[in-house]
This record gives sequence, C-alpha cells and structure tokens, in this order.
Amino acid sequence: MILDKIILEKKKEVAEIKKQGASLQEKLKEDKLSLLAEIKKASPSKGLIQKNFNPAVQLKAYKEAGADCISILTDQKFFQGSNQILREVRKLTELPILRKEFIIDPLQIYESFFIGADVILLIAAVLELEELKQLLDLTKKLNLEAIVEVHNQTELEAVIKTDAEIIGINNRNLNDFSVDLKTTEKLLKIIENKALRDQYSIIAESGIKTKKDIEYIKELGVDGVLIGETLMKAENPEAKIRELGLA
Repeated sequence: MILDKIILEKKKEVAEIKKQGASLQEKLKEDKLSLLAEIKKASPSKGLIQKNFNPAVQLKAYKEAGADCISILTDQKFFQGSNQILREVRKLTELPILRKEFIIDPLQIYESFFIGADVILLIAAVLELEELKQLLDLTKKLNLEAIVEVHNQTELEAVIKTDAEIIGINNRNLNDFSVDLKTTEKLLKIIENKALRDQYSIIAESGIKTKKDIEYIKELGVDGVLIGETLMKAENPEAKIRELGLA
C-alpha cells in the first residue's frame, strides 16, 4: 500500500531530524580544559556589555582561538538576546551550541531543538526536582544534552538525584550577584566526597577573568569553563583567550 510506503519514509525522516548534533559531552571528556565561549550583548547586572555587538565577528574570534562550544543568550528582555542570533550562528559553525535560556517549560526544549541548539541550560534554582527530572528526560529523548546549573549545596543535593550528566557550578550568588570562585571548589569537594566525581562532567561558570583564575580552576580538576563577560569586553577576544591560556 502507498500509505505504508509513505509512513515508512516518514519514520526515516523523523529519525534523521532527531539525530544527535554536536556533543559538548565529548569535548568535556577530552584531556584538557574545555572552553565554552559565550555570546551575549547585555546582562541585568552589567547592562550593555558590547555596544557594537556582532555575533558573527565574535564567533570567528572564538573559533580561531579553538573554543570547544559556543554559548548564546537568547533571552530578549534582560540580555538583549534572541533566537535569531542562535539560528544565524548555527549556520556558521559545527561546534556544539549551548542555548543559554531560563527554561521552565517543555515547550522551550522543543523550541531549542528546532532553532538549532545542541545543549540547553537547566537551572536548579528555578525548578522543582520533579520538573527537573521531566525536563531532563525530554532533553534526552530529543538527543540534546543539558548542563544542569547549581549555585549551592542544596541545589547540588537535588541534582545528584536526577539523571544529569553535566553539572555547571555557577560562582555567582543569586541573592546579591557577588562572585566567589571558591564556590566551584566547595561544591566539587562535596561531589568527590560522595564518590560521584566520575559520574559527571563539571563546568565552572561566572567570575573567570584572568590566567590566575584559569590556573586555579585547572588545579581543581574541572572539565570546562564558561566565560562570557570577559570575552565580550575584550577588544580582541582571540588574543584574550590565548592570554588566559585556553588556546
């Protein structure tokens, strides 16, 4: 029957659509500190970060410096980002793309899939445990990867009850926006003391500005760093990445 042939063909097409894209997890498992280089125009705490904002130029610098993943803010109201920025960057690189967004609903994960993201951010601070589990399950069904972000021990204790594979430790205090790199050290020790270190790839986020910061992070044994503001403010992002010792 012609209908059977059509459905068989559609199953092949759907399988092709759902095929996994670029993997951040594979990058994080390499024997080096991976760089997630961020593209963002503004933030609530810093206001406008880059006046002459040009995602394509920023991407080119990141690629030439050997970045392992591109993080893109898509929130419009608070970060002046957009889905269109991610779509345009997707056309220009095969590197894994992280959609940096405040995801609270399954619909946003489907949206992330269709605009071209490979990785999404799930923030433990804004999700109940069951919500987080459900969103992680959907992420895996769509062959996407997720960074589950934590800021403190309470959030970490919740996340280790899920199927998370990549944990992002954000050094920024959400109450007063202060930054302390020792947050990464503190939470990493908790993971190690629970004999769970091998279960997760760990990314340090926020407040990483100097080569000294990078050396400190490397000593802790994390797998990757996410750097945004420092690179967006640099006159020459490629040179800045090399200065940090990440190229």
